[in-house]
Amino acid sequence: MPRSTAARAETVKATLRTSARGAHRTEQVARAAAGLFQEFGYQNVSIDRIGAAVGLTGPAVYRHFKGKHDILVHALMTQVRLAEQLHTAANEQGTTAEEKLHLLLAGFGDLTANGNEATLWRREQRHLDPAEHEEFRGYFADNQDRIAAQVAAFKPELGPHKAEFLGFAVLAMYSNTPDIRGTLSADRLQEIQTAVAWAIIECPLPDSDPAATPSPPPAHRRPAGRRERIIDAAAQLFNERGFYDVHIDDIAKASEMSTATLYQHVSSKTEVLSAVLERGAEGLLYVTADVLAYASTPQEALGALIETYIRQAVGPYGRIMHILAADLLYLPEEEQQSLRNAQREYVAEWVEVIEKLSEGLSTADARALAQAAIGVVTDVTQNPQLRRRPNIADELTALVRAMVLPAGLKPA
Repeated sequence: MPRSTAARAETVKATLRTSARGAHRTEQVARAAAGLFQEFGYQNVSIDRIGAAVGLTGPAVYRHFKGKHDILVHALMTQVRLAEQLHTAANEQGTTAEEKLHLLLAGFGDLTANGNEATLWRREQRHLDPAEHEEFRGYFADNQDRIAAQVAAFKPELGPHKAEFLGFAVLAMYSNTPDIRGTLSADRLQEIQTAVAWAIIECPLPDSDPAATPSPPPAHRRPAGRRERIIDAAAQLFNERGFYDVHIDDIAKASEMSTATLYQHVSSKTEVLSAVLERGAEGLLYVTADVLAYASTPQEALGALIETYIRQAVGPYGRIMHILAADLLYLPEEEQQSLRNAQREYVAEWVEVIEKLSEGLSTADARALAQAAIGVVTDVTQNPQLRRRPNIADELTALVRAMVLPAGLKPA
């Protein structure tokens, strides 16, 4: 980054940090709550816990907010305003399309790496009422459109169809910062995020006809066995509504059996969630081990990892990846740990391959690159509009290859 651009980036970051910090107790409560929601899940955080995080009693929190729901709305609105301020600052400080992008990426990197401003929208949007959900959906869609417009201005040859995809991928990467962070310092995290963001923007996507008809989704198959029907129905409901808004009676009805019959196969809704997530985690490990057995070089192994994960993400079991990200926190700690261990085993396969194909990157670096790619694929395939793109699998393949081996990333 040129020195003049770097100086402007520091100005943008300083402005945003001042805005994000918040001088009033109301903002302190909202920021503490956002961090707790992100770490423990909205339903697992009480008003008393939020108050304790800022040195208040639970009842004292009600002087600032009517309840936990209002805190979530306020925290989401704060993130909307920060994004708007970042776009405004980048446009005002930047003199070229490239410099505006540099400033925008520097700002997002600083907010997520130092301010822990990961997007709550991805996981907690289900707790909003319909009108609020629609309002915030518009805000975040506007943010995506503005990033896509910046990418298109920098690379006009892309056209709006490709710029939309790349812009969303950039935003998704920053939204996955909590998973990418690992043991990295804030400075190294930002270096990796910046390199990955530019790798996304510069990614040579395959050409396609935006007007082409996308491949139809796989037909839903009703499992024959009763327990399998329970797991299948629950996965669909958890994906659509979230763990806490699904009742055991809902699962029984969707499974086409009585509640009494359902209880012959599972003891609780939590057991069903555990079964769904174990199926996804262990299944992914199994199919990955199978394809890697036929890979004889690191390049072939990388291709196998990319193909397998994308196939899972765009297929009928992709919903489990979304449930894992959204609802794992609602399982008992011991079960959470078991599933996280399975996730680590899977990511370790990516880390080993990335280290072999990179020059001098640390294990922590490779892990961050793997998590960034996995997170972006998961988010893209959970977006209904992007999921319908005619050659989404080919686009994701090109994108992941660029992300895990970013040309601009140097060893620490």
